[in-house]
Amino acid sequence: MPCIEISLPKVNREIKSALASELTEAFCSSTGHSSEILGLRFFEYEQDSAAMGGQLCDVPGALPYLHMLVYSPRLKRSVKQKVGAALVAAFARGTKQQDWVPVIHISEHPFDNVVVDGKLLTDAYEECAKRSFYYELPKD
Repeated sequence: MPCIEISLPKVNREIKSALASELTEAFCSSTGHSSEILGLRFFEYEQDSAAMGGQLCDVPGALPYLHMLVYSPRLKRSVKQKVGAALVAAFARGTKQQDWVPVIHISEHPFDNVVVDGKLLTDAYEECAKRSFYYELPKD
């Protein structure tokens, strides 16, 4: 089950709703995953509780600390490139802030490292059990 955790300054419900829609569409259209299984979590902060470049983000003119952590099954390099570009564009559309560009970390996992309904994905779903993780991906 893929999911995305997003650190950003406090925003209103309208922006969070736009981000939820935009980021889900961006991730799912880039990877082929179903939108029903993607979870999003917003970690919001006050501007004086984050820093960039050694300065608190509440300094006038300072850009906010923006970070996404994407948990996903293993992806080919070309798909990761597509996901990264799509998420950055979706974030800009959702926030309406073109200069807000998050750093994105992609953390890949094998299907036998995820538990859903008390079972490993490899035990719960035959198609997951058939997929290999510990192999070298081609460079595309």
